[in-house]
Amino acid sequence: MASNNHFLLIDQYPNLCLYDKELTLLKEYPWDYDKIPDMCWSSTLNSFIIITNNNGVFLINENLISLECIQTIERKRWLSCTCSDSTLFLTTNELGSNIFQFNLLLSFHFMKQWESSQTCNSDELINNIAYNNGTLALIIENITNDKKRIELRSSSTFDQLWSTTFNASYHYGHWMNRVCVLKYKEWLVIDHKNSHLLHVSKDGQVKAKRSYEPTVNNAVLFGTNIFVIKTVDNVNSYRI
Repeated sequence: MASNNHFLLIDQYPNLCLYDKELTLLKEYPWDYDKIPDMCWSSTLNSFIIITNNNGVFLINENLISLECIQTIERKRWLSCTCSDSTLFLTTNELGSNIFQFNLLLSFHFMKQWESSQTCNSDELINNIAYNNGTLALIIENITNDKKRIELRSSSTFDQLWSTTFNASYHYGHWMNRVCVLKYKEWLVIDHKNSHLLHVSKDGQVKAKRSYEPTVNNAVLFGTNIFVIKTVDNVNSYRI
């Protein structure tokens, strides 16, 4: 699930579905490739970026008219994506996850690879990544001690700014713990297994924790004042 200021794109297999702010379905686009772990919006390219398990990375415009496979990005088991104005960040679906950077302004040419010694431990997996205002939020889970945390890093130097541990049941599967951007440089962590939403401040403090039923799969800030939550069967929106 991804959004810009006007449209919300949701993976509702076997289609990609485009909605407006009233959650009115505007268009369906048949999806002929494998599962979509994540997607994000690029304001620089005015397009959605979609990653798949095995078929590579795709670019589709906001009206779902033009779909393009990005040939300069190697096919890997990608798990999560996010982008700044100039850079696409991709994480790999493996223990000791790597983070790859690609240049949005130069046809997605490879820029840099952050390896496991810099990203997380060898027994850890990066569930999700999100960019905001020169920083990257990472959701990391350790399969050895079952601990989960959100880390905030500089997107340029990858220096850690803060780290906060939260309690979440280990759940290795299609739905992972996720993080999404909120206003005022704050974050929302989605604990999928326990269906909890954690409101995290810009300095890493957990401001609130709420249960949500049915189980939350994903969430996104739609524009500046609409918060969208996706469950297994429904999509709900809230004005904030």
